[in-house]
Amino acid sequence: MSSEINLQLYGFVMLDLSYKAKIRLYFPGKISLKSPVKLENKQVHYLINVMRKKIDDSILVFNGVNGEFLAKISEIYKNTIIIDIIKKTRDVQIDNDIWLLFAPVKKSPTEYIVQKATELGVSKIIPVITERTITKNLNLKRMQDIAIESSEQCERITIPEVCAVKKLKDLIPNWDNDRIIFFCDETIRNNDAVKIDFQNLSTKSFGAILVGPEGGFSANETNYLREKKFIRPIDLGPRILRSDTAVITALSFWHFLNGDIKNN
Repeated sequence: MSSEINLQLYGFVMLDLSYKAKIRLYFPGKISLKSPVKLENKQVHYLINVMRKKIDDSILVFNGVNGEFLAKISEIYKNTIIIDIIKKTRDVQIDNDIWLLFAPVKKSPTEYIVQKATELGVSKIIPVITERTITKNLNLKRMQDIAIESSEQCERITIPEVCAVKKLKDLIPNWDNDRIIFFCDETIRNNDAVKIDFQNLSTKSFGAILVGPEGGFSANETNYLREKKFIRPIDLGPRILRSDTAVITALSFWHFLNGDIKNN
């Protein structure tokens, strides 16, 4: 009996060793056919030392303007790699435009929020300081790097914009009233006078999700937000959710009603 049959009989999963991971890299510059691209710094380290790529190996490169392209490694130097652009594989297509406004929490949950928001198609990430926000110093460069890495992994062609930290009281007065903010408000659960949920909302292909800090928004902030016609309170269910869980839940609901999941 062959070793392959033995493995199958004992319930082991056979791996196709010929499978090669699809490597996608974000390149911030212009990408066009027959125009070589120079990769530098950590991308060189990743391709050569981590993925063991060699001349003539193929990768995918993309940006948020020109699309995604199949490329081939043509030259390798100590600190740079030259790739030739072979063909376009996908155009940029933006069907939905959802933003995330969230009160920063501790380092790991905040980085998790950025990662999952990127995977869930958020186009802009805005950290918001509220009365109960504890974490106020953020590494925006690190957050943008996480957004890029997540886009590479989840096969996005666009990269979400990570904005500078803003105070809630400064952000709302200058808001575009056409972009509805869905405000996660657990206090409406037992208040039929203001109770609104996703299923009763008129939706558009653009909007924003607002998630508060640990401990929620203050009473003054809640009342202030409810006064705005372009801000609508939503209920995420009977349990009190952590900030990172609330972000994933709210974005999933939005996509189900008006985003990627609805379109499928």
